[in-house]
Amino acid sequence: MVRLRDRVHEVLHPRRRRRALERLEERMPGTVLFVCLGNVCRSPYAERVLHRAVGKTTAVESAGFIKPGRTPPDTALQVAGERGIEHGDHRSRVVTREMLERADAVFFFDRFNRADLLQTSGVDRDRLYWLGDLDPEWEGRRAILDPWGKDEAEFHRVFARIERCVAELERVCRAEGAGLPGD
Repeated sequence: MVRLRDRVHEVLHPRRRRRALERLEERMPGTVLFVCLGNVCRSPYAERVLHRAVGKTTAVESAGFIKPGRTPPDTALQVAGERGIEHGDHRSRVVTREMLERADAVFFFDRFNRADLLQTSGVDRDRLYWLGDLDPEWEGRRAILDPWGKDEAEFHRVFARIERCVAELERVCRAEGAGLPGD
């Protein structure tokens, strides 16, 4: 059963997507930060996908809110590897004010990430983006939910959605004029 809130999000998705892309094109981010709860599933995957696509033209980081130094779970590493992304060397990091200040665009995955960013960081709202707003396909919700503890199929679904969203971000980052600050 589709909840009313999800139906509202579905109707608003095309407009949110268009506005997010317009904002990004205006900003031309040279530094991107992905933030999720633990920085072991969603944000490090998004970081590696974007970094592989844009190389050194855009600085890319990821972070979370809890427990630094953790590795991605085995299922995340396996599924990422099947999708061509290796990140066994990743160790979780806790987001810092410096990271947030350095980033031209900060992408979060769900409303909890957004609330944490707004409460703890004082980050400029104009630099915050729902990653799910970039998705060219509607998957039933705005959030990209955490696959932690789920099966391989859920990791594949989440990672495929992240890839679609990052492909849209890559297009903006590769546009003429994008690049590292000071280039």
